Amino acid sequence: MPTEISATVNRPYVPESGGGITCELDITPQAQGQAAERHIALCIDSSGSMAYDDKLDHARDATELVFGILNDDDYLSIVTFDEDIEVVMDATRWGDIEREEAEERLQEITTTGGTDIYSALEEAEGILSGLERGESISKRVLLLSDGRDTRASAADFEPLAQDLTDAGISIYSAGLGTNYGQDTIRSLGEFSQGRWAHVENPADIRSFFGDVVQEASTVLSNNPELVLETVDGCEIGQAFRRLPQVQKIPLEHEEGKTIIGLPDLQDREEQQVVLEMDAPPNDVGTEETLVDVTLEAGSNSAETEIAVTYSDDESELSVHDEDVTVAYYDTDLRTRIAHADSQDELEAVKAKIDETEVITGETEIADALHENVTRIEEGDESQARQVKENTTGVYDPDEY
Repeated sequence: MPTEISATVNRPYVPESGGGITCELDITPQAQGQAAERHIALCIDSSGSMAYDDKLDHARDATELVFGILNDDDYLSIVTFDEDIEVVMDATRWGDIEREEAEERLQEITTTGGTDIYSALEEAEGILSGLERGESISKRVLLLSDGRDTRASAADFEPLAQDLTDAGISIYSAGLGTNYGQDTIRSLGEFSQGRWAHVENPADIRSFFGDVVQEASTVLSNNPELVLETVDGCEIGQAFRRLPQVQKIPLEHEEGKTIIGLPDLQDREEQQVVLEMDAPPNDVGTEETLVDVTLEAGSNSAETEIAVTYSDDESELSVHDEDVTVAYYDTDLRTRIAHADSQDELEAVKAKIDETEVITGETEIADALHENVTRIEEGDESQARQVKENTTGVYDPDEY
């Protein structure tokens, strides 16, 4: 069964003056024929704080779990970072090294000094870029840090993450504990078409490493894109990834087209994008394709269209798919909650939830999101960070 893509709009009929609509794009990848080759770079914080609470020991244990998951044709590299960068293991085909040798290298890692995440990612990019690139080759950086970068701001990481994306590499970033830079960890996952996570306990590093590396074997196409070609007068507004993780999408524009980056297509893992746009004026009775949508994913590419009909019939104009509208607003609010790092931002989110409740009439969703905000306000730092990550997970996308 080939990869499928479909589009659903909240208002299939619009007046001749046009107007705003929201749209949901659903992508259902095909079943995988064979396991993808994995090129994995582990970037592990070795700053002084990693010596406490056995954090480095747990990172070593998680890395040994990765050793047991890899196939002979997979490649692994390990980069540690404190105030200096060390390549503990350069890109190595797993079938060409004895596990005992890799374990010995792990034991040589020591903790000291500050935290230079930026340079570690540059090193990992160089390592992975030197390996073969292919549609079904999964290239992933797993970044683990319990601290804040000592020389770069969160904004500095956005172009770096985009550089990795352009090289076909995704970053799966995890912040450990309560002192890491939340905005940096988020930016790395979002701007590289990867994912970000909060790891509360050092023992949970194992599941983070294991899950990401295991999933990498199910990749069908790495770093796919949606290409949206609009008719004259149609403008794309905000867009969000809803599945697999709620993230606001930085839109790119190229030769009159809008580009939306997507996470790796994985075996039967649904992806969902929600967006808003303005339909331009047109004559009553016109059936108009506003956007030609192409999923560019190599052999998994697919196409669909976003279309409306212009009408002056009140009964047609009243047709409204509330599920699409609510999914868009819910995703927008979840993104705002995940990014609210101050009390002022939380107050703004609460006001936006109230406004959305008036627009959609959905009290149940508003109550649930208000509860998340309250838990952030009333919980300790670790609980607040966990709630933010949990808010980016939509566990029942068919609920509305």
